[in-house]
Amino acid sequence: MGFNLDDYEPVASRLDRFLKAHPDARIITDLVHYLSDVCVFKCELWLEGEIIATGWAEEVRGQGNVNKTSHLENCETGAVGRALANAGLSGSDFAKRPSREEMSKVQRMQGDTHITENSNVASEKQQNMIRAMCKSMGKVPPHNLQSFSKREASAYIDSLKAGETPAPSYDTPEEPF
Repeated sequence: MGFNLDDYEPVASRLDRFLKAHPDARIITDLVHYLSDVCVFKCELWLEGEIIATGWAEEVRGQGNVNKTSHLENCETGAVGRALANAGLSGSDFAKRPSREEMSKVQRMQGDTHITENSNVASEKQQNMIRAMCKSMGKVPPHNLQSFSKREASAYIDSLKAGETPAPSYDTPEEPF
């Protein structure tokens, strides 16, 4: 059964809403397991000295293109996303409780090419090109690269080719974590 990643909200958007509503909140992540390229992160959301939600995530190095270079970061983001969903920040449609990043993992696990064809998310080829170009220029690729649309990825590539430093692109007006 196919789905469209554009129907799912990125963790950065959820986090932005949460922090705007609760500027004194604490978000604590902990790498609780790392062995044989498998990592597990736990995230705790704290308000007024109490844990209001937790979230867990697991990723395997090399499982999909994102996890070839960023499995730890991807796992931590997933844990934050789960905690935010458990705190009630699941987007406008409760049926869409998983984050875009979680659904990207489903896509990687299923190897479902139908999803990619119907999605507006940047292709793996675009993402890999951005990573390679940034690396060759001594720049750090955008941490939210996996949530770029095809159009955003193309514009970013064009800017890199022109020797410009592209402005970060976010789904929210604030810079995400």
